[in-house]
Amino acid sequence: MAPPRSFLPLLLSASTLLVSAQTTTTTSSTTHYTAKSALKLAKSYVGDDFLNDFDYFTDDDPTAGTVNYVSKSSGQSAGLIDVQSDSTFIMRADSDSVASGRGRDSVRISSKDYFADGVYILDLNHMPVGCGTWPAFWTVTKNGWPVGGEIDILEGANGLPVQYSSAWNATTGISANATGQTVNTVSLHTSDTCTIEGGSYMNGQVSETACSAYANGNTGCGVEMDGGEGATNGTYGSGVNSEGGGWYAMWRDLENSGSINVWFWPRGSATVPDDVKNVDTATTNLAGWGTPNANFSIPTCTSDFSKHVIVFDLTFCGDYAGATYTSAGCPGTCSTFVTNTPSAFTEAYWSLNSLRVYTASGKSVSSSSSLSSGAIAGIVVGSVVGAALIVFAFLWWRRSQRKKRLGMGKKSLSAGSNERIPFGIPTVSKQSYKDIAARKPRTGPTKLAPGKRAHDYLPGETPVGMTPSKSKPYGGGRSTAREGGSSKSSPASSDVKLNVLESKPGLPPSGGRGWVG
Repeated sequence: MAPPRSFLPLLLSASTLLVSAQTTTTTSSTTHYTAKSALKLAKSYVGDDFLNDFDYFTDDDPTAGTVNYVSKSSGQSAGLIDVQSDSTFIMRADSDSVASGRGRDSVRISSKDYFADGVYILDLNHMPVGCGTWPAFWTVTKNGWPVGGEIDILEGANGLPVQYSSAWNATTGISANATGQTVNTVSLHTSDTCTIEGGSYMNGQVSETACSAYANGNTGCGVEMDGGEGATNGTYGSGVNSEGGGWYAMWRDLENSGSINVWFWPRGSATVPDDVKNVDTATTNLAGWGTPNANFSIPTCTSDFSKHVIVFDLTFCGDYAGATYTSAGCPGTCSTFVTNTPSAFTEAYWSLNSLRVYTASGKSVSSSSSLSSGAIAGIVVGSVVGAALIVFAFLWWRRSQRKKRLGMGKKSLSAGSNERIPFGIPTVSKQSYKDIAARKPRTGPTKLAPGKRAHDYLPGETPVGMTPSKSKPYGGGRSTAREGGSSKSSPASSDVKLNVLESKPGLPPSGGRGWVG
């Protein structure tokens, strides 16, 4: 891979400053990265793994295709998905019936595990071809697209069947000079502005530099995988199928080098690396992989890509195949042909030997980036306990504020005490509980005077405070000041202990200021 030009002198003169996961190989004209430490096998999909470790998509096609995606059980019943005796996984479109409803029955699957940086190796025997077909092998964020990004490793549209095959013969009216797609286009799609910074270390050709999904009708930035490593029959379509398929590999290395690289080796190539060809390989380091077919240098866009799932699908027409259908030399209109010509799709199938993913840790990112059911349960329990503590704290605070307003619960300090008085909290007399009724108006029933209301005197209470319990009894009644009278109150004796709870009811003397509520 070619790093940004402004950093090239630094890389050549100070290679020790490179991240520990990489080394550089320098030729007379280019500098590219290889993995320094062996990447470890994180996941291998073979045979039944494609049934058990992938989710089957059944919603409407988000690309507006003439397709009806079926469930796993429906696909198995209809023979659209199958694991053969040699563990080859087959995933096909219906080629027996005229389509109805949403479109032709087909399959779309996505891995249950998530992956990020690492090496992805697909061993493929056959890819779908036929007018109107749009197959793809890609990785993408699970939610919120285009935020999180998309990487199309293998994708094309309207690849024609092998000439004079049964599928070809069923495609009546095909143009005499029709060629269909023969070159694979690797592309990236991002949410923000992102541009390929160039990369001369590849065999392919840049077809578009703007990666944003909001630019150029979501074409994405792309590299056409021309030739290289013995791919004389092309890198997409019937030419690849006629050779028995081959290997497509992607190295996503955004965190370290800020790059994405893709290779293709046809089945008969003499240059296929052993760690690519051997399904039992436990490690890989890309040292003998040679020049990639596609290289994306995007060091400023690495944050646009999050953890991804791996997707295989086969749709028809839609945004891409529908737009290029006529130019490919296919007959009539795309949706009409796809709906009414089932026998033209006998070659519209995936045949996969294996898919392997290698990472630095030897694990997927699912366990570290997704919450388990136990973690979710812990969060729920913690939230409930936290809410209960908040309610308890609020009730405790409310009770303390109420006691503060009543002047209760405060400890008076004795003379000479060294205890510090808290700032902003007044001290209260030890007898505050007994004379509180005389000092604070009542606005309703109170625990200090059950059954009493505003302007009712408590036993032993006078208009100006408390009276000795042994003095002249008073009756309970309205203040004469309220009634317009006047009188003088008798001074209380200082040597008599006050006890409002033991006083007997009596009438207040005439006159006095009274209790103005």
